[in-house]
Amino acid sequence: MTETETETKTETDTPSAPRARIGALTNAIVSGSATLIAIVALATGIYQAKLSRDQADAAVWPYLVQGNSGNNGYARIIQNVGIGPARVGGFEVTVGGKVVHSWQEVADSLHVNLSWRGHVTTTMRAGLVIPPNTLTELLGLPDSNDVKLFRAALARTTLETWMCYCSVYGKCWAGKSSDTEPAPVKSCHSDPARAFHD
Repeated sequence: MTETETETKTETDTPSAPRARIGALTNAIVSGSATLIAIVALATGIYQAKLSRDQADAAVWPYLVQGNSGNNGYARIIQNVGIGPARVGGFEVTVGGKVVHSWQEVADSLHVNLSWRGHVTTTMRAGLVIPPNTLTELLGLPDSNDVKLFRAALARTTLETWMCYCSVYGKCWAGKSSDTEPAPVKSCHSDPARAFHD
């Protein structure tokens, strides 16, 4: 083999610079595409997990309504109109902005002397669970004179209840009876100094 033939063969076997750049570019594109596909798959998985979590939360969503009822005399009520149970984390009652701890204190703060004839009360405290589609009478006054006195007093002074409650998955809300709707909160805490005991 002559020297000229050897040089020609060596030049043919060595890839040219443009071919090397195309090969490197192809490898970079393939590598970048694989990374992009992995990122998209991860984002899709995270989004699907969030959708599943949101659907699970919605399936057990509690929604408590607080207020007055007049079907049989007077009643102070809490109604769970949501589709899941509500675990009570805190419950407070105020009259004219002042914290009270019992229905007797409520009457005293309203400056009414009730007979309490036939009245009914339901204890509401942290740890209790209110099932969905239930109405709870916190206070029921069937006596017509008590009802008249109590309603007249409420026309002069504000009686408010405040509740903090959570779903079975730990999502929590809090609000007063005068609020349009309860607001989401991180968690519920019951203050013993403000808690209602009756």
